[in-house]
Amino acid sequence: MLLASRSADASTLTDVQRQLFPDQAKILEVNNTAVPLVESLNTTANLYGVAVLIGESGRPPASQQNLAMLTQYLNNLGWVTMQISPPTVGFEPDLADDSKSEAQSEGQANDSASQVDSSANDQATTASSSTPSSPQYQLHRISNAHFLLHEQELRERVSAVMQRAQNYSGFRLVIAQGTSAAWMIKMYAEEQIPSPDAFVAISAFWPQRNLNALIASYTANTPMPLLDIYSNHDNNWGLMSALERKNSSHKNLKLDYRQRHLTHTFNTQSDSEFVSKEIYGWLHYLGW
Repeated sequence: MLLASRSADASTLTDVQRQLFPDQAKILEVNNTAVPLVESLNTTANLYGVAVLIGESGRPPASQQNLAMLTQYLNNLGWVTMQISPPTVGFEPDLADDSKSEAQSEGQANDSASQVDSSANDQATTASSSTPSSPQYQLHRISNAHFLLHEQELRERVSAVMQRAQNYSGFRLVIAQGTSAAWMIKMYAEEQIPSPDAFVAISAFWPQRNLNALIASYTANTPMPLLDIYSNHDNNWGLMSALERKNSSHKNLKLDYRQRHLTHTFNTQSDSEFVSKEIYGWLHYLGW
C-alpha cells in the first residue's frame, strides 16, 4: 500500500512538471517522499498572505477541477498560493480491504472513524422529504485502517506546506475540496494541527454513510472562521450533509460561519472567479 501511494505521488509529480513552468512546479519533501507542490506568487504590490489549496483525491493539481483556476484569481487578490495533492490511500480502485486487518484496526481506530451507523440511521430517520436520495456516487468501503492512514498522510503534508508558508508574511488561508475538505474539518475540530486564520470548505463529503454523517458536528466544532461552499451539482453525499452542516453550526453558535450555495458546478473559469469573489467578500467581512 505504501509503495502504491509513493508510485501515485511520483506519477502525479511527473504530470505536474510537464504541465507547468519550472518556477511553479515545486517538490515538497514529506517523510522522504516527493510530493508535488504548485506555488504561484501574488501579482499585487501588497501581500495578504498564503493560501494553501488541497484538492480532491485522485485529481492532479494542474487540472481545472482541482482548484487550479482559482489560484490566478487569488494571486490577483494578493495571495501567494500553494497547491498540494492529497493522499490516495483508501481511494485506489484496485485496493481491496483485508477483512483481517480491518478487524484488527477496529480496536485501534479513534471514535470518529469507528462509530457505528446509528448516528447515520438517526439522521436518515429525521431527514425531511427534501433530503436527496441515497448517493449514487459510491466507492468501496473505507476500512478504519485506511481512513486513519489517509488522515495521517494528509496531516503530514499540510504540516509540511504550512512550514514552507512561513517564508511569507501575512494571513494563513486554507481551501480544501471534497473528501480533503472533510478530513481537514475533522482534524481542525480535533485540534490535530494548528488552525489557520480562516478555512474554506468546498463540497465537503465522505463517500461512506456513517462517516459522512459526522461532518456536520465536526464543522460546528472547528475553532476558526469557516466558509462552507456547496453546489446543487455536488454528488449526493455532499448534498445530504449541506443542511446539517449549516444547522449544526447555528445550533452550536459557531461564530464567523457562512454557507454559500453555487448555482453552477465548480469547474469553469467563471465559477472560479465567482468563488474568489465569495472568498474576498467573506474575508472583508472578517475585517481582513
